[in-house]
Parts: sequence; C-alpha cells; structure tokens
Amino acid sequence: MKVRKIAAAMAAVSMLATISAQSVFAADSVTVSADKVEAKAGSEFTLAVKLSGVPAAGISGAEFELTYDASALTITGASAGDIVNTSASAQEGFDGVTVFDADYSVAGTVTVTYGVALDDTAYWVTQDGTFLTLTGKVNDGVADGTYDVAIKGISRETYEGSGTPNTEIYIGNMASDGTITNYSVTAAAGAVVVGSEPTTATLMGDADLDGSVNILDVITINKAILGKEELTKQGLINADINKDGKPDSTDALNIMKAIVGLITLE
Repeated sequence: MKVRKIAAAMAAVSMLATISAQSVFAADSVTVSADKVEAKAGSEFTLAVKLSGVPAAGISGAEFELTYDASALTITGASAGDIVNTSASAQEGFDGVTVFDADYSVAGTVTVTYGVALDDTAYWVTQDGTFLTLTGKVNDGVADGTYDVAIKGISRETYEGSGTPNTEIYIGNMASDGTITNYSVTAAAGAVVVGSEPTTATLMGDADLDGSVNILDVITINKAILGKEELTKQGLINADINKDGKPDSTDALNIMKAIVGLITLE
C-alpha cells in the first residue's frame, strides 16, 4: 500500500503547475464526465467516468475527486478504464508500483490520481474513452430520485503549506525536460437515477435527463443512434417523440424544431 500511495502522490505533485517555473497552460480542453445510470434501491450499479477531447500530445498525469451522497450510495470498487495503459506500471522500475489509484475508503468521496513518469508517450493516455469505472450499490430504502456524482478538484491545499484550498482539476503531461503542461478541463457530473421502471415521459425531448430540452439532447440522441452512447430507460422514453418505440433521426429533428419554436413537444 505504501508504494501505491507514493505513485498516487506523484500525479498530484507533477500537476501542480502553479508552483513550477517550467509550467505552461495549453489551449487544448479536456472533458471529464460521469455517466448517468439507473438502479433500484438495494441494487448494484456500474458507472463510467470518461475523458474526451484528449489532445494528440497525450496525458501523463491527472487528479480529481468524485463526490456523491453516501446516505444513498455505497461505492464498492473503482478500477482503471480501458484508456489507462496499465503496462506502464511494469515499466516504472519499482516492484508493485501503480500509475493509477482510486481511493474510495472515505464515504462520499473517490480520490483519483494518475501519473506516468516515463517519457515514452506510448505509456500515456492518448485517446478518448473510459478512464475509470465505479461499481456500487444503492442503499436499501433509498427514495426515488437523482443522486449526483460530481467531479471537482481534490480537497487539499493548492500546495503544502499554502493555506489555500484547491479547486482545480489537473489533467496534463510532463515532458522529458521537466516542463509541465496543464490542459483546460471541463467537468460534467453524472448521476445514479433511482426509481422503478419508467413508463411515461418526464419531459418530452429531455434525452440526457438534465431537466431541459436543448441542443445537448439532439447530440445525445445522435450519439445513441451511432452506438457511441447508451440512453437510460427514462431517456429513451423522453427521446421517443414520434412514439415508434425507439429514438431515431426523426426524433432528433423534431427536438431541433421544438428548440427553435416550430413545434411543441407533447
């Protein structure tokens, strides 16, 4: 466990661009997002945390924190996703070293750190996809509702002794000359939607279940059509504007018409 903590701390140190004279901020923007999944009280769930917009230069370090309502949810596992090249651990040169750590020992929080000391970008994250997979259980007796899984900066000082709370999510890389590059980060919270099997729409057109109908719903449906995203059961019902049993390009078009005021969704 000591080696795991050393490797995890490496990511935190390498990403603290605010205290490095060799730090730069890239124009590239990376999005870290959590899925919305459905589950019943007392049942298990799996929730993916994904990166998108990964720059060609790659990512060798990241740190962020997931927070959730521990009275409603219990996290039982956290594992590296398919875009994290776990073979980097074997190349680091220390027995038992890990480049990825997700600590869920404190209820309500999952602290995620990733750091690769190797210069070879073949061992870095270089593509979009699942960065982390959480498994958990909805606690018995939890009321129906949407329980957010938020993404934010790790709760600590900006650097040891600063006395200033950290609010930043750090995702970037460190070049062979020691230059640290931090990317701009956008965070999109996920959620566990607890309830019985839905049978009716909560809001027609609201495919992504954010409580409003906008262009993001059109994008969500188009991704679902292409197989790049899976709608929740409630999202499927909300997206099925023409009520033919499945969301399709016609539904996406009708939502677009509604957005610009040409039709009203019913």
